[in-house]
Amino acid sequence: TDKSKILIGTATLLNEKGATPAVAHCAYYCCVQLMKHIWLHSLHKTEQDLKNGSKKHNMGTHEFLIRQIGSYIKRKNETDFRCFNNDIVRLKTIRVDADYSDKPFDVNKSKNSLALSNKIAPILQKY
Repeated sequence: TDKSKILIGTATLLNEKGATPAVAHCAYYCCVQLMKHIWLHSLHKTEQDLKNGSKKHNMGTHEFLIRQIGSYIKRKNETDFRCFNNDIVRLKTIRVDADYSDKPFDVNKSKNSLALSNKIAPILQKY
């Protein structure tokens, strides 16, 4: 959770400085760190379980982690699940765009990624 706090703080500072693609990267990884915290401490899984599961299901570790954490949240609270599920997919798409696309990345996308992360993180922190 400490890494998550550092990343959201970094995203906020980078947003103020206008480093827009880096904001999306940090905002997304803030949520990834919280999902990994749930994976390790609430679900009592290991890093190796994550690697094995993603390989078994033929998907990337982030996609597998998102699905597994989403399933866990859904069992606990349907409303939290709907919010998490919609917003994490949007945030991941923005982050992939920021990190890998040659398209311009503007301040609106940066602000959107920060807003999404700030909406997702409190949901993840419940679990």
